[in-house]
Amino acid sequence: MHVLDIGCGRGDVSFLLADMVGPEGTVLGLDLDENALKVARERSNENNLTNVDFIKSNLNALSIDNVQYDAIVGRRVLMYLPDPRRLISELSGMLKIGGIMIFQESDSTLSSKSIVPMPLHKQVDKWVWDTVEREGGNIHIGFDLWSLLTQKGLTVEKLRAEAVVQAPDTPLPRALIVKLMLPRIIKTGVATEDEIDISTLENRLTEERENSNATYISEIIFCAWARKIR
Repeated sequence: MHVLDIGCGRGDVSFLLADMVGPEGTVLGLDLDENALKVARERSNENNLTNVDFIKSNLNALSIDNVQYDAIVGRRVLMYLPDPRRLISELSGMLKIGGIMIFQESDSTLSSKSIVPMPLHKQVDKWVWDTVEREGGNIHIGFDLWSLLTQKGLTVEKLRAEAVVQAPDTPLPRALIVKLMLPRIIKTGVATEDEIDISTLENRLTEERENSNATYISEIIFCAWARKIR
């Protein structure tokens, strides 16, 4: 199979796909971030992968060779685009008849839920989602996936949602995520560096999680499969 990975970033999904298609298949990863692509290429070279390649491309104005793909996938990419419907329409034209298009997107609509109050965890989620929303991201993209993919010869075959569940003994890297997003959080005015206090955030989250002894849902992940039938 020949697979196109939209918004590939550092190549995590691309490498999973490369393993799936095997040495006779190919994977092409597209992203606008040259630094992320550099890391992806380095990782590919380190693992001697010959069936995966990465190129720089603006998803709002695709510029790649006229190739027909067996599958087109993307993870956490549509939520950041100003016009995802236009992109999906364009990608549909690059998909073979019978080919499949798969997108996985995070959604905040049903997130930050627990029976026992966990205010710091909810605050961290709010910092993250408010930042994405102020940057123009669609934080309810999961509920839009079916309608976005039901167009131009595409038929949604499967739509599912999974909760990201955190128990007291299964921590998620929330403090690391906030640390990586810190410049964006401050730039959008969501929170100040003093309010976040990144140096103590991990310890405070751990303390709240251990004291609450509760299960917490941090976000919902939607995934949709669509087949090109004509």
